[in-house]
Amino acid sequence: MSWSWFSAELVRIWPTELEFRVKGDAAYLALHDSVRSDGETTTNGGSRSIIRDVRDKLTFVPTGSSVEGWNSFKGPRISSVFAVHLTSAISHPDADHISNIPPSLYFENNNLKATLQKLQGALDGSGIDDHAYAETLGLLLLWELRHAADPKHSGPNPLRGGLTVRQLRRVREFIDAQISTQITISDLAAVAGLSRFHFVRAFKHSVGQSPYQYVLSERIRRARGLLSKHHLSISDVAFAVGFSSASQLNRVFRKLVGVKPTDFRRETG
Repeated sequence: MSWSWFSAELVRIWPTELEFRVKGDAAYLALHDSVRSDGETTTNGGSRSIIRDVRDKLTFVPTGSSVEGWNSFKGPRISSVFAVHLTSAISHPDADHISNIPPSLYFENNNLKATLQKLQGALDGSGIDDHAYAETLGLLLLWELRHAADPKHSGPNPLRGGLTVRQLRRVREFIDAQISTQITISDLAAVAGLSRFHFVRAFKHSVGQSPYQYVLSERIRRARGLLSKHHLSISDVAFAVGFSSASQLNRVFRKLVGVKPTDFRRETG
């Protein structure tokens, strides 16, 4: 899947032997889930690793660097790698900073791992498939990469303040008018006249929720009202409030309300 300035891919590998090489015009961050019987991995033809159990390990390669090697996988287990490609097409110091981070093979970082797992859920259907949610996770990856690579930035960054009354009103009006369509962080930041990074922080400072949480809560609030109209199917309600399918509405509705839409409709008459 691709978003405005980054993309992600999930690759599953059956038992086999293969060679691989990654180099491109984007930074590469990967979460591994594999145990190889043999193999080696190098970055820029130099740093080398022959570690076999790379489950829950991370690899980072900045723009202009490369990672390559070969793996041999045996047995019944299916291996996988979830990779995110972060372009430089975003104006923020955190995006510039990651280009200075050296390549790193098979390291551990719980914050990066948790964010990557959430983004993988958006990709494989086990999590929330929402553009604003995914874009927020991408921005969070940039911030976490910077802090993981530079311990002096490990403390929380001070907030620059919230949105003005006028900015918040315009954002809410935009969400209300576009609730049936895909709403991205880029859209909302443009309405507020701010960069994506500044907007996410300012919005949460003002509202107490991240933008994606607010958008989801508004979709569910609108869905609760539409469920009282019994001539509308669950799919009709889902599309009307901006979800891509009835199953996506079911998943988010149950998470936020505690029951499925059909149960909610029946209990409320």
